Amino acid sequence: MSGPSNAFTSKRRPSLPSDSSETIVSQLDKPIKPRSSAFVKHGKYVLLGAFGCWYTDLPNAVRNVLGDEGGWIRKVMLVGLSAHAATILIFLYLVLFLPWFRGYIPNYPKWQTSARLKVIVPLLTTTILLGWTCIVVSLSQAGKRSILHSAVDAVKAVGNANLEQMEGERGLGVFRSMAGTTALFTLTLGVLGFIPAPANVPIREKRA
Repeated sequence: MSGPSNAFTSKRRPSLPSDSSETIVSQLDKPIKPRSSAFVKHGKYVLLGAFGCWYTDLPNAVRNVLGDEGGWIRKVMLVGLSAHAATILIFLYLVLFLPWFRGYIPNYPKWQTSARLKVIVPLLTTTILLGWTCIVVSLSQAGKRSILHSAVDAVKAVGNANLEQMEGERGLGVFRSMAGTTALFTLTLGVLGFIPAPANVPIREKRA
C-alpha cells in the first residue's frame, strides 16, 4: 500500500512557495513595459513628416520664397522660420536641458502651478501657432503684391466659395501649404521625440 502511495506522491507537482501570491501580486502591480521601440513610437512621425515634405516639395518652396520673393512674403517666411526655431529651442530646454543637466523632469500635468512652466507652455503654444501660420501664409501667398491685395483676394475667395482666388501666382496653394507645413512640424516633433529621458530622474513636484 505504501509503494503506490509513495509513487503517486512523487509524481505530484511541487507546491509553490508560501510567498508566491505576494510575488504574483507584486509582478502584476509593476507597470507594463512598452513593447514598441522608440523607432516605432516616434519613427512613424518622422517618416510621415519626411514624406509630406517631399510630396509637397516644401524645401524647394521655402528656398524659392527666400530667394525670389521680396517684401512682406519673405518677411513673413522669416518670422515663421524664426518661430519654428524658437519652438525647437523650447523643446530642447524641456526634454534635454532640464532632465539631463538640471537633473529633474518638470511636472507637466501641473504646469499651471509651476512658475517656470506657466510661462514656457503658453510661449511654446504661441511659437507653434505663429510659426505654422506664417509659413502657410508665406507659401500660399507667394507672388502677391501686397498684404492688402492678399486680404482682398481672401475676402473674395470666401464670398465666392473659391479658395483658389486667394492663392498666389507662385505659391503652393492653400491646402498644399497647410499640408507641407504640418508635415514639417510633424517631422520636427518626431525627431525631438528620439531624445531619451535619463533614468532615475525624479519629477519635480515643488514650484520651480
